[in-house]
Amino acid sequence: MRIISLLIATAIPLIFLYIVYTLDLYKTGTFRYILTCFVAGGAAFVAAYFFNRMLYTNHFVSRDNIIRFSAPIAEEVFKALILIYLVRRPNFTYFVDGAIYGFAAGIGFAIFENYQYIFDSSNAGIGLAIGRVISTNLIHASASGMVGIAFGLSRFKRFSGRVLLMVFGLLLAMTLHSFFNNLVSRVSGGSVLIFAIVIGFGGAAFIAYAIKRGLAEEKTWIEEKLGAADRVTTGEAKVVHRLEDIDTVLAPLVERFGDDKAAQIEQFLTMQARLGILRKTLEKLTDDRMRSGVEKQMGELRVEMDKARRAVGSYAMLYLRNIFPADASPLWNRLESAIQEKAAARPASGGPNLWATLDKRAAKPATPPATPPATPPAAG
Repeated sequence: MRIISLLIATAIPLIFLYIVYTLDLYKTGTFRYILTCFVAGGAAFVAAYFFNRMLYTNHFVSRDNIIRFSAPIAEEVFKALILIYLVRRPNFTYFVDGAIYGFAAGIGFAIFENYQYIFDSSNAGIGLAIGRVISTNLIHASASGMVGIAFGLSRFKRFSGRVLLMVFGLLLAMTLHSFFNNLVSRVSGGSVLIFAIVIGFGGAAFIAYAIKRGLAEEKTWIEEKLGAADRVTTGEAKVVHRLEDIDTVLAPLVERFGDDKAAQIEQFLTMQARLGILRKTLEKLTDDRMRSGVEKQMGELRVEMDKARRAVGSYAMLYLRNIFPADASPLWNRLESAIQEKAAARPASGGPNLWATLDKRAAKPATPPATPPATPPAAG
């Protein structure tokens, strides 16, 4: 039965983490960083366990005060260490990434803590496992997610503002964690689990809401910054702006080109969205080192986009660009598409000459209009 408890204590928190990960519409956060945060969360549990044990065995703090005060402080600091390391790196784009990275660190911590409680339990611990994964685990994840949100917001501040926001995020997480521990340690009976579940899911709902708000802001960045400077046509940009409805938007392409090609197109569009977000990020950053990292990431992303564009193919790209036809004339649409294709095929060259293209098209002999057939004489 203990195996079942361990499975519950592992699988359900991972499902919560996966749900939060799927909220990242533009995939600005990387799976590698999420995995790193998860593992770091497990390491944070080990560090916090020995730290709290040291406080107790040396009689620095009573067991009750460890649970109510010192543990929330120490655990949130240890969980935040990985976020402190990542916050200045390019793949920590905005607070959407911070929320997900923090949530991952909290889930990693919570799963290892679940194991400790289960092995310390005298029975199989199934009820204990279920109770923890729908309450305490969500508190750990939500508190760390709040720290990640504060860290993400701090990226665009100068040093003093950055430090203040990071400290505020930590204090907020410690307060939530301490409030939860005080509640569950003082309330008795069946109501304690109800309170714990409400607070746990409330914290998770706040993280989900914050991610949605962040995505809405990132969408405005994409609409503002994505365009010809990154060799993105008007038609492509219009599709990128509808990524939240991507299944509906790409339905005609699935029917014509199949699921695999549609998946390639979706990946290509997501890259374009990320490029628009990075361009706005570059504008907002004040730290030269962080700006340099973002510029490097943008260059790498452009190379990936060129490869993805060629993999999609000219015919599918033309079809994609005409899902939402531009207001310009068909001639200019065709010229824009031709220029973009040539630029993608020869990125190192000087690019196509617009005036030469126009002259070439103007030199083509016009096709005389067909002469309408003579109207037959009316019948007698």
